[in-house]
Amino acid sequence: MTMIHADTDLEYWSRDYWLGHCEGFRVDAENRRLGFVEDIVGGHDEAEELVVRGGLFGNRVLRVPIDAIREIEPRAERILVRTDREHAW
Repeated sequence: MTMIHADTDLEYWSRDYWLGHCEGFRVDAENRRLGFVEDIVGGHDEAEELVVRGGLFGNRVLRVPIDAIREIEPRAERILVRTDREHAW
């Protein structure tokens, strides 16, 4: 389940809205940065996964499934993903 960060006045927008409009958001897992959202697979209405570009020179590309997203912080333009053994973050 994805939650919208509670200390923002932007929480009236739905989870699906933010998933469809999160290009450029920073993506973090625990205490490390994975990169930034470069693209949204599935479109703005029904996002399926996020394409995240990271690495020292921006040459690493990760595909983050929507169900791996733990929290969205719209004001900070940040997405937190959970770290499971099934995901290679």
